[in-house]
Amino acid sequence: MMGTKICAHRGLSHACPENTLPAFAAAISLGVHEIELDLWLSRDGVPVVCHDPRLDRTTDGEGVVTELDWKEIRAFDAGINTRELWSGIRVPRFEEVVDCAAGKVGLNIHIKDPGPDGKLVKMTCDLVRNSSKLMDRAYIAGDAKVLAVARDYAPDIERCCLAGQNAPDAQIDLAVKYACKRLQFSRQVTEADAARAHEVGLTNNLFWSDEFDDAKDYVEMGIDVILTNRANVLLSLIGGE
Repeated sequence: MMGTKICAHRGLSHACPENTLPAFAAAISLGVHEIELDLWLSRDGVPVVCHDPRLDRTTDGEGVVTELDWKEIRAFDAGINTRELWSGIRVPRFEEVVDCAAGKVGLNIHIKDPGPDGKLVKMTCDLVRNSSKLMDRAYIAGDAKVLAVARDYAPDIERCCLAGQNAPDAQIDLAVKYACKRLQFSRQVTEADAARAHEVGLTNNLFWSDEFDDAKDYVEMGIDVILTNRANVLLSLIGGE
């Protein structure tokens, strides 16, 4: 099982507020190979790290990320789900995560929506290109709309196919169509799917696994990178360095 890579899903999200700097820093300190984060574009053009389209679940604020300005988003408390333990933690912008991670881990950048005229994809690609420490360690993950913009705007930046996750065979075809180097399977992937993806030169990500025995089964099936909310558990048993 050595050689399997661990990607901290939204950082060390089991222990810290997801998609925040403490979650990413904790995962990096453990020695993960990659961190995964989610991006939206604020109304005033700031790349915001948040999974949901709305801020209600993960902060004490309300509203849709794309309909709020960065100043409004930054005022919200992102530590509400851990009570006083992480009180006052703020939603980060992408540049802050780049500063935290550059040269230390790979970045699995899940762009949730490309933005007007692909603005968020293009902005993200520019930020990656401008960081010599990230250029070979970051990749853009997304659906067909995101992948199309990324392929056309920055073909030199690696892409990960999230399109078609409910149909692994079709997902492989889409990964090839958008010239991806990897794809992110759902848990319904089979050994045959993983083998076919390897045959066409793809790296196989899995979303997700949090337990050793479960993860072990997927690794033996042909998974290369496991996204997990419990990086501390899997790193101690799978491919830790």
